This record gives sequence, C-alpha cells and structure tokens, in this order.
Amino acid sequence: MLNLLRTLEESGYVYRARQSHNYRLGYKIMELGYSMHSALQVVQFAIPIMEDLQLATGEFIYLTTHVNGRVLYLECVYPRRRTVGYSVSGKTLPMHCTGVGKAMMSLFTVEQVDKVIEKWGLEAKTANTITDRDALLSHLQNVRQQGYAVDLEEETPGVKCVAMPIRSANGEAAGAISISGCVRSLTDDRLGQYTKLLNDATSILSTYAYLFPAMQIMN
Repeated sequence: MLNLLRTLEESGYVYRARQSHNYRLGYKIMELGYSMHSALQVVQFAIPIMEDLQLATGEFIYLTTHVNGRVLYLECVYPRRRTVGYSVSGKTLPMHCTGVGKAMMSLFTVEQVDKVIEKWGLEAKTANTITDRDALLSHLQNVRQQGYAVDLEEETPGVKCVAMPIRSANGEAAGAISISGCVRSLTDDRLGQYTKLLNDATSILSTYAYLFPAMQIMN
C-alpha cells in the first residue's frame, strides 16, 4: 500500500500535507479533469444554447448526463453573480431527487429504475425527497406525460428547478438540461415560459445526443 501511495505521489496524483501528513488528491487529477472536459464536444455545442437560456431567465443552467445510475454534471452557465466557489463539472448526485435526474429516469424502463434504486437507494436529501419506489414510479409517469421534471426543494432546501431530457435517436436518455433557481425566483407563473425555452433547447441538443458520455457507455 505504501509503495502504491509513493508511486501516486511521484506521478502527481496525490500529495502529502505537511502539517497532517495525510494524503490528498494532487494536481494531476485536475489535469485529467480538464482534459476530459475539453474533449467533450457536446459541451462546446451546448454552451451557446445554455448562454441564451441564462440570458432569457437569469437563472443557473445545468447540462448533465447519467453514468452508473447517477447524474453527472457536465457544465453550468452561471448568473452574473456566481454564488458557488467551485466548478460543477464532474459533480455527481442521485437521480431520484434532482430535476435532471428525474427527467432522464422518465425515459428509463421500470427494470432500469429498479437497478438504480437497488444500487443507490432512495436517500432523503430533504423533507421533500421522494423515498418510496412506487411513489417514484408514479411521479416518473407524470414526468413522462408532461415532458418535463421539477425539483421542488428535493435535493437542496430553497432550490427549485425545471428540467427536460435530451433524447437520442432511439428515444434513450442521453442527458438533460435544467433551469435552476431559488424558490423566490423560480415561480409557478414562469413555468410555461421556461418549459418552452427548454423544449427549444433540447430539440437542438438531441441532434448531438450521440456525443454524450451516457451514449458512449451504453454502446
């Protein structure tokens, strides 16, 4: 084990903190993350669309895909005043409590949903999180019928979002895009406007569905 740590340290993947002597992730991880992000062509195509959405709404715009039964965040376009101190690219979250996750799960089969639940469970992130399998399946049926998903403070208190799936040519869930904001700004009367904007965006992004990581893994 010690030899492995030393090899990782020499390669820049970990380093040893001077005060605590604990090992931490090194700069090489950042390099790998940058290289992968730069290689994702779909992000380059999506950014102008996301910027238009941000200008039209003033909210956070997230582009995601799914990997191993979790939401993988690819990119975010922030409002002028950024309120988070890190890049969202590479972040993962559960699918059952996020708008983008539920949007993608709405295109899953029941068997696929059950596999996600079996692997990750239905953890309660907030008091509003759906934690029952049957309730989740019923909710996903509603999402499928209306064409969009909402997150009503289900992952983070005070945060709401509306999301739509990005479909592949075969109708599979390649990814999802969302408009996210606080409960005061993301009001019900704006839902119609936002879903129309998302529908226009997903219509364009679906032509690039084959470039999403989820499609590469599934193939």
